[in-house]
Amino acid sequence: MIDAYFNEILKDINATIANYIKGNVKELYEASYYLFQAGGKRLRPLMLVASSDLVGGERRRAILAGSAVEVLHTFTLIHDDIMDQDTLRRGMPTVHVKYGVPMAILAGDLLHAKAFQILNDALSGMETNLITKAFRIFTDAILVISEGQALDMQFEDRKSISEGEYLDMINRKTAKLFSASTALGALIGKATDNVVKKLEDFGLLLGISFQIVDDILGLTANEEELGKPLYSDIREGKKTILVIKALEMASEEEKRIILQNLGNRNASKEELKQTADIIKKYSLNYAYELADKYYKQALDKLDSIEWKNELAGKALKYIAEFTVKRRK
Repeated sequence: MIDAYFNEILKDINATIANYIKGNVKELYEASYYLFQAGGKRLRPLMLVASSDLVGGERRRAILAGSAVEVLHTFTLIHDDIMDQDTLRRGMPTVHVKYGVPMAILAGDLLHAKAFQILNDALSGMETNLITKAFRIFTDAILVISEGQALDMQFEDRKSISEGEYLDMINRKTAKLFSASTALGALIGKATDNVVKKLEDFGLLLGISFQIVDDILGLTANEEELGKPLYSDIREGKKTILVIKALEMASEEEKRIILQNLGNRNASKEELKQTADIIKKYSLNYAYELADKYYKQALDKLDSIEWKNELAGKALKYIAEFTVKRRK
């Protein structure tokens, strides 16, 4: 039942994106559409449409808004891969590797504009105050995601990051688009301000859990599951919760090894694995427990809402569970 529900949404989302990401400048549109062909979980549009369904919203508008969010998300991925110098995404060469950095930047820029175009079509004909609120949510998300990405980059040059700083960063970089998705779904469904806020909080808490699990998978998944190089977070010097906790608890010699290889793009696979093993020894259980804490808080928010659509509510719970149990 839930699989059929998701498949129906995904079919409409994928068709909508394909319809919008096309044009006469062939290579530009090929580069812009490239990552969509590589698959992806489409969690954010699924959450948006399910949130709208939950409160009795109009499916057509939700599909368009969900497509806008996925297009926006893909824009951030293209630019993130350029900044992080990543060579793989979803098991395929990244856009800048396949098409070159200048074209990849342009592809990201085009998707940024397309996201607003699709959202505008989603909101067309709605009450002015709802349109204003929706665009505010969308633009605020872009601003906050940019801040989060900047913090993530700045953290690479610092030896010490607190857990609070890390949580603030992932709140901005990752969780904000989750919360924007669920809030937009509720808003399009014309839910009360109270319900919009609860669904926004649900998305934010789940987004935090998602990013913690993502950081865990960067050390525990294999490259085929992950779709990108294993230990890339260590090579790039990412200050994940696992690194933060390990640096708090490791011996002096172990700290030396972590700091020697963290951010060292010339580190060998063996050195990266040694570093990852030390980090996992001290922080893996803690990170899982932290992700589980935010997952449970997210479910509490969802359960506090009166569902108008039982299947949509179950779908959101399924997505939440998938977030903490996924392998990629």
